[in-house]
Amino acid sequence: MNFIVFDFETTGRSARFDQILQAGFIVYNNNFEEIDRLNIKSRINPDIIPSIHALRVNRLTMSQVLSEDLTTYQMTLAIEKFLSKYENCFFIGFNSINFDEEFLRQLLWEHFFFPYISNTKGNKRGDLFNFVTMAHALDKDCVNVPRNEDGKLSFKLERLAEANNFDSSNSHEAIADVEVTMQLMCLLKNKRNDLFKIFINNSSSRNVEENIHQKDLFTLHNYLFNNHKIYLVKKLIKHPSYKNQFIGFDMKYDVDEIVKLSESELKEEYKKKSFFRKIKLNKQPSILDKSYALKFKPYSNLSNDEIDRKCQLLDDKSFLTNLENILQKESLEYLDNQSQEVKLEESTIYSQNLNYNDSFLMKDFHSQPWESKWKFAEKFKDPRLRFFAAKHIFRNFPETLPKKVFLHLHKKVSERIFSLEKKSFLTLPGAMEEADTISLEIEEERDNKILSTQLNQYNIYIDFLNDYYKQRDPKPIRFDSSLSKKLFG
Repeated sequence: MNFIVFDFETTGRSARFDQILQAGFIVYNNNFEEIDRLNIKSRINPDIIPSIHALRVNRLTMSQVLSEDLTTYQMTLAIEKFLSKYENCFFIGFNSINFDEEFLRQLLWEHFFFPYISNTKGNKRGDLFNFVTMAHALDKDCVNVPRNEDGKLSFKLERLAEANNFDSSNSHEAIADVEVTMQLMCLLKNKRNDLFKIFINNSSSRNVEENIHQKDLFTLHNYLFNNHKIYLVKKLIKHPSYKNQFIGFDMKYDVDEIVKLSESELKEEYKKKSFFRKIKLNKQPSILDKSYALKFKPYSNLSNDEIDRKCQLLDDKSFLTNLENILQKESLEYLDNQSQEVKLEESTIYSQNLNYNDSFLMKDFHSQPWESKWKFAEKFKDPRLRFFAAKHIFRNFPETLPKKVFLHLHKKVSERIFSLEKKSFLTLPGAMEEADTISLEIEEERDNKILSTQLNQYNIYIDFLNDYYKQRDPKPIRFDSSLSKKLFG
């Protein structure tokens, strides 16, 4: 089995509305020897306002992100071509399941490719953050974990690299973070291969579900609010609405009274979530044998007889039926609330299926020349796909769009970025607020020339966006090195 280790540097935290600026992929064989790599960058999209905080972390200026050779569209084609060569692989990232993988899925989906590449075609995926935190919780000596200024554990990749003497001189370069991720995985595998096997096993939703069914009583590890949380959990039921969720009970709590509650009374207790543990099968939960939790208090104080008695009480059919009803009603209420919201196109990746005929048309979009792409895109029945197609053309060859379509896109971007409401993406008012925060910091430090350059270019760029998206009769322009030269010299 090959390992595909990957990392992204982005314009912000929102996988739906920010973009990937740097992408690093390294393919390793079963012996952890490198066999292939892709290190690729993209220039900024004209409809995206990057966070100055993200640029600061990635040590990038606006002139750099405007002058990259490849557009996001070109970068996506290269990534899809690279990844399509591999099957039956293990995708690994650091804090990737909730971040990098969501960016990858969004990138592929918006560009008309199958988004679930990391967990189909025999592929599996895992998050090294889960492995590091689990291993450290059970064996403090297997990895050095530094503490931050507040004395709390810090599992940031850069800090872990320094603490374990890895080369982190190019941290926050995507490909450098990939190399550090692999070094960290090798370290942990060599020291605790038993836990590495558990980590691999938990990467499969099917395996996790089978383990929960077979064990009934198991250890669950979470890392929350800078603290390890180790639970002894009794399986209760599979969620009646969400096939990837199980509900368990934390065995440190008393059982006698809760199993006697009526449905309405139990609903109030469930809202508190103190007793219950939600396990999402597709998020690589850290599920282990019950023996691990039994080494830690308060579970180590429980006798076998007491555990058996609690398990028997929790199998009460009336209690489980009440819980199932509560979960079902809760999910229906959530769906009702969701259905009243008007979602932007980018936010619908999981909530709306594609038209059958559109799924075939998507494959042919890329073979069309740019001057013909919009005419081809008009065949899509799904308005989201027509929007994405128009956005690709707007970003790459805006002059090839019909004027009416170009003006519609320009107006839509303008309405978004000038919004005064709190959004899932950065608006111009939000960008100006971020810039003011950085400006105050520079006044205090005075000698941070790199940050000063970043801020100066950032202010010039958002002023330009402010002017451009206020125009009533705008002309198509390319956001590239020529614009960078015009703005920054």
